Amino acid sequence: MARHTSSALVPSAWVLLAISTLVALTLGVGLAIFHYQQQSKVILNTGETLFRHISQQLETELLRLYQPPAQALNLLALSDLSSTISLEQRLNYLPQLAQVLVDNPQLNSLYQGWPTGDYLMLRPLRTPSLRTRFNAPSDAVWMVWHIQMDPEASKAVHLFYDQQLQVLEQRELFNDGYDPRQRLWYSQARGSGAQIITTPYIFFSTSEFGTTLARPTTSGSVLGADLTLGQLSHTLAKLQLTAHSQLLLYDPEGTVIAYHDVARILNVAQGTALRLKGFNELGSTLLARLAEDGYNQERLTSMVLEGQRWTLSQSRIDLAGLPETYLAILVPERELLAEAYRIRRYSVWITLIASLVLLPLAWLFITRLTRRRV
Repeated sequence: MARHTSSALVPSAWVLLAISTLVALTLGVGLAIFHYQQQSKVILNTGETLFRHISQQLETELLRLYQPPAQALNLLALSDLSSTISLEQRLNYLPQLAQVLVDNPQLNSLYQGWPTGDYLMLRPLRTPSLRTRFNAPSDAVWMVWHIQMDPEASKAVHLFYDQQLQVLEQRELFNDGYDPRQRLWYSQARGSGAQIITTPYIFFSTSEFGTTLARPTTSGSVLGADLTLGQLSHTLAKLQLTAHSQLLLYDPEGTVIAYHDVARILNVAQGTALRLKGFNELGSTLLARLAEDGYNQERLTSMVLEGQRWTLSQSRIDLAGLPETYLAILVPERELLAEAYRIRRYSVWITLIASLVLLPLAWLFITRLTRRRV
């Protein structure tokens, strides 16, 4: 009778062992899923914080780019440069103009246009390519371009200066018809009566891209400064969250101001004018798809694009005195949640290993318990 009872209890031991193993695995997998879900929520919430942090950093960068030159133009507008009528008088103000350019390396050039059509520009020759372009002396650091309008014949000259603003060479130029009064920066500033910022474009003389700050003076002349925006793309590249995330700044018309891959911003197609690309011209079907929804979007959402789910943030960077700008951040969720995936995978493996380790102990415990009952 005892032997029959013992043999009957053996299957019960296997049943108990199977049930305990199943419970352990279920609890382990359940905990792994729970941890994954909680970790995913934490990471997604952290992602929102990161998006806001990136936006704040770019706001700081935009202020750093725009505010100092804008303040410098306001101060220059108070000088007597606007009341000068000859090249000799205007050259006395070169030290002031040069100091503004030294203090603001993001400026490509600084200039002033008069109601008579006269024009004065000071340009730093910071690169060998600029010296080559203007055939400047090897030790030239500054170049002045001056146009003196005359009813009979206007005069244009280039003057090259060294670091100490000592003149190295003066060249008479053929006036190609440049008239500051016909330029957009001049007419917009005169029309608004206040400081303006043009939409981004390619600077003809250097092929850099940027925008022009301009403001009228009390005498009717207009001060202008060309501000390059290339540094913004380098800032975006440093802020890239994952290997395949995409960050870009663009204006309300969809023109890209900055992109983490700066080489893709310029449209250099043969036979076309050099210009900045639009939101949907960067060679990305992902961005082209987003452009279909319009450019002036402000949202934080996720969507399936190009066969995978992306976390998308679009926000407006609206700073007083600066042009309206939008920031788009796109991150593949599989990359954003890579840490959560890793934790889930490790949790499952830990559960399986723990179950395998505990299985012999459970078997030993159950068999001993069975023998005692027998």
